Amino acid sequence: MNLNQLEYFVTAAETLNFTRAAAKCYISQTAMTQQIRALEKTVGTALFLRDNHHVELTAAGKVLLNEAHLILERSNEALRMARLASEGIAGEITIGFIRGYGQSDLFDTIRSFHRTYPNIKIRLMKENSSILMNALEKKECDVVFSIASKNVNPLIFEHRYLKSYPVMGVLYADHPLSFRSFLTYGDLEKECFIMMQPSDRSRDQMEESMLIYERGGYLPNVAAVEGDQEKLLLMIAAGMGISLLPEYITRIYQKNPHITILPVQKQDGTAETIDFEVYWLKGNGNPAVNQLLGLL
Repeated sequence: MNLNQLEYFVTAAETLNFTRAAAKCYISQTAMTQQIRALEKTVGTALFLRDNHHVELTAAGKVLLNEAHLILERSNEALRMARLASEGIAGEITIGFIRGYGQSDLFDTIRSFHRTYPNIKIRLMKENSSILMNALEKKECDVVFSIASKNVNPLIFEHRYLKSYPVMGVLYADHPLSFRSFLTYGDLEKECFIMMQPSDRSRDQMEESMLIYERGGYLPNVAAVEGDQEKLLLMIAAGMGISLLPEYITRIYQKNPHITILPVQKQDGTAETIDFEVYWLKGNGNPAVNQLLGLL
């Protein structure tokens, strides 16, 4: 049994006339009769009662007619969805993002993408940068939102600048610097830092340490590392150290009475920022990636 036979059968069943059915299907009456007989042989029973003057469906034919309609509709829908997927209008996409970035503009991005392409199934992956880039290379992920890195292989990955977020210093409420309107790296050189540190990211991968070293000129004194955001803020509030975090993480804690959040400035008086980019694999064959990039 094939889809053509089902289409011939449905046309014959609806017209109850093999000659008209054959004309509608653009085949000869002989071919129509042969296809119906082949279908009856597959089913194992007659589908039509017919003589020289009359054609009607058997009980088996009536059942098959209902099912054939559903099968043909489903097959047409499958073809339609396949065409949409080839155009990036349907299908699946896996979006990776680093821990904490879910509090950024990613909310708006995901919502806009889903509203624009409701037939694309979205999977989300939250990990640290190194795990996400590894997943991207293994094609376990389609795009990654992460901190801009100089260590990304340009032969493997494509990338695009997204946005810069201010770097904020997070201090305990009665810290000696809490009365300031902004901080500099020089202000923080003697401080003990608590770093956002997922358990599976080594210390030499900490973007915060590299940022301080490159722009402040010193290696920070790392007193503790913590992968959980709430725990980190509790440790800061307890006076165990300070931290540098992107603004999108700290914005919801601005009114917390136990911590003080201040912007960090460069030596030239401009705001210190941290850049974010979107990464994807060169030659990625998923059309949904292009739709997401177009939306961005």
